[in-house]
Amino acid sequence: MLGTALDRLDKSLPEDRKNAVRVRIDENTAPEIFKAETSADREIAWHVLDVLAEAGIGTIEYRRAARHGSREDRLPVFKISTALANEDRLRAFYGRPRPGLRYLDEWRGLVQSSDLSDSAKSIIAGLPVVVPGRSAADVFHRLISIRDRHDHGENLYLREVSSRTFWGLSKILDNRSHLIAALVGLEECPYPQRPVHLDVYFVGAYSWMLFIENRTSFERAIRDSSGALLEGRSSPYAGAALIYSSGFMGTAGRMRKPSGSKVFFCLDAVSNASEVEAFNVAFYSDVDANSAFWGDLDHAGMAILSSVRTNFPSAQAWEPGYAPMLARLDAGEGHAPEEAKKAGQKPVASTGCSYADSVLIPALTKHGRFIDQE
Repeated sequence: MLGTALDRLDKSLPEDRKNAVRVRIDENTAPEIFKAETSADREIAWHVLDVLAEAGIGTIEYRRAARHGSREDRLPVFKISTALANEDRLRAFYGRPRPGLRYLDEWRGLVQSSDLSDSAKSIIAGLPVVVPGRSAADVFHRLISIRDRHDHGENLYLREVSSRTFWGLSKILDNRSHLIAALVGLEECPYPQRPVHLDVYFVGAYSWMLFIENRTSFERAIRDSSGALLEGRSSPYAGAALIYSSGFMGTAGRMRKPSGSKVFFCLDAVSNASEVEAFNVAFYSDVDANSAFWGDLDHAGMAILSSVRTNFPSAQAWEPGYAPMLARLDAGEGHAPEEAKKAGQKPVASTGCSYADSVLIPALTKHGRFIDQE
């Protein structure tokens, strides 16, 4: 949506600009909301927009009153401020400097005089690609060269295409998949996002999966479980495949598809390498698996649990991890959401996990404080 706002600003002359850019929140701009697989996925997407609004990027407005139903039913619009400071903030984040009038005119002339199809010209003419210090002609000729790369069938990720095309700059094409699709004459961009990366460590013979939100806790779990195995002690991690899933990245729908994720196994003297094949078979299938999630004791953690259950319906909040955190919360420990820049987190009403829904979520509501996993 922010990329769309910048596209509109790039197409317009300074004197034609309004006070704000209004982008409809609908199936086209926000499929994460309107085509969400679960209510938790939808809440996460709305949460992202709420955070952007709280950060001053824009405001969420509705063309229908609250009596018309849910936020989606009220015809929402994201009104993005075009104040100079806010526009500069977005351009800096996306690496899209403001094109001058001369650059725009030159870009449009290059597009119109090219052998692109009329439909491609209509799209690309209004979406100038700007690289500081490079002329419009240099950038346009590099952009056009992507067609040759596509014709040769190179199997690349979008950032690899950007780096190989634009002088080693890997982020030039971020949020510009539609431009590349138009360039090569396809409905969708042929260059995918990078796959989700998952780190996996086996605690003895693999029999269940434990998704861990934060890397420090993942490393601590490896250390504690390795020590228990070497010393012959029992461990709450016994039989687990510990999986570092990096927060919300571990909830991506593409995670259980071989093309959508890659698993990196952390093998040492006490981990069971023979379980690798069994893990891969179980993970990359449509069959549910015995699994659990452990992360921060906050609203976002509950939202992640709910989304993990989209991929693994029987996944539960891991009680051995959450119980000590809950005890600290009940004892008066914990931090206010504002202290950890978490004020924008929205409560999750239900995850589908009985322990989370009957114990953890009520505790968060009661105390109004959070506990980080570490």
